[in-house]
Amino acid sequence: MENELIIAYAFSGMFSSLFCIYCWHKLLGIKLKWWDFRFYFALLLLIIFGTVINFCLPQYAKIFFMIILLIGVNYIFFCKDIIKGTIAVVVSELIVMICETLFVLLMFPFYGNEVARLQSTPLGVLIINVLIAVFSFLSLKLSIVYKSYNLLLKTFNNLHNNMLVFTTIITILVASLFMIMSWVDLPIYITLFFNTVLVIFYIGIVIKLVNTKVNYDKINGKYEMSLVSLREYENIMDQYRITNHENKNQLLTIRNMVKAKDKKLTKYIDTVIEDKIKDNENIFYKTSKIPEGGLRATIYSKLCQIKELEINYVLDISNDVRTVDLINMDDVTVLNVCKIIGVFLDNAIEEVKNLKSKKIDIDIFVMDNKLCIDISNNFGNNLDLSKIDKMGYTTKGSGHGYGLSLVNRILKDDNNLENEKMINHDMFLQRLKIRL
Repeated sequence: MENELIIAYAFSGMFSSLFCIYCWHKLLGIKLKWWDFRFYFALLLLIIFGTVINFCLPQYAKIFFMIILLIGVNYIFFCKDIIKGTIAVVVSELIVMICETLFVLLMFPFYGNEVARLQSTPLGVLIINVLIAVFSFLSLKLSIVYKSYNLLLKTFNNLHNNMLVFTTIITILVASLFMIMSWVDLPIYITLFFNTVLVIFYIGIVIKLVNTKVNYDKINGKYEMSLVSLREYENIMDQYRITNHENKNQLLTIRNMVKAKDKKLTKYIDTVIEDKIKDNENIFYKTSKIPEGGLRATIYSKLCQIKELEINYVLDISNDVRTVDLINMDDVTVLNVCKIIGVFLDNAIEEVKNLKSKKIDIDIFVMDNKLCIDISNNFGNNLDLSKIDKMGYTTKGSGHGYGLSLVNRILKDDNNLENEKMINHDMFLQRLKIRL
């Protein structure tokens, strides 16, 4: 009897393993090569070790070790991307679990609680697993399977490692409980109740992750730009500065022409020259010291916003910054610098705009062969430096807290950039270091 049961597990495991391999290829968009020896070797490993897991391990441990086995086989033979491969495995196992649950519900009116006992007979094992594999293959015709995979992939790609590990553990735990509740000898209404609770719990987690993904995409889209557009903006700034200077000269000419006839008109033109044009030229002159390449346009646009909000600011650029050449620097790094400085300045503006005393300082200098950009601002709420890079952390209420998470991800991927942060009295400082 025991040998027959092992053979039944092995034979039915072939169908389950075929489904898993086929499902992974469909989800990953890889053509399945039936003549490739790796396919048959992977299939053999899944059958052997899957049989050992199903036959030797208790029900509560099966799903955990099975998922580890599936992830390992998928990574070694088919998909070297651990994130894509893991999600493909999770989706394939979710399909199997759902099909198992549907099978139990369909069989219960005929067999009652005897359904669980079918798993202890060779014929029952064979029939159940083959039918579940058939249901699973048919489910791949549904578009929701592929939409779910793509949604999970986009969501997981933007999770920190600790959140990724947490979500994976929760998924395996929920899957294990789901499997146990589907096969234990309990009244059907209790099984349905517990499985429904598990599904609601897991859907809640997925919704939370999707919401995080949406917020992350929103903040990332806000700072998405091209160096071409930034450099075009810088050209417009240069042309506007020239035009501004010409306008000033024209107004001076008009002033001299009408000076003897209308003193009030002269005074008005003096006001325009001294205030409006002087303010614009002041910002143009200060930002002109910033190296070309996109950074100048980013800081100029933020300074215009700061000026409009009547925020006190200081822009201090050391003379050695003029020697820095961003044009020949890697485009990805320059674009990342523009994104990070945009986030820092937006956060500073958001923090000070409702304070009585509004202060933002921008310091740009070269130190240790690195271009350093300091953004400082005073603040009203308590800041926790240990939490500031975490997704969703903010002192500004709901809907914020994703900008610095975007910065943290950029810094993680770009070895040319470093970030330091500190609090000095009532000023919070963010320093970006760019390796030259």
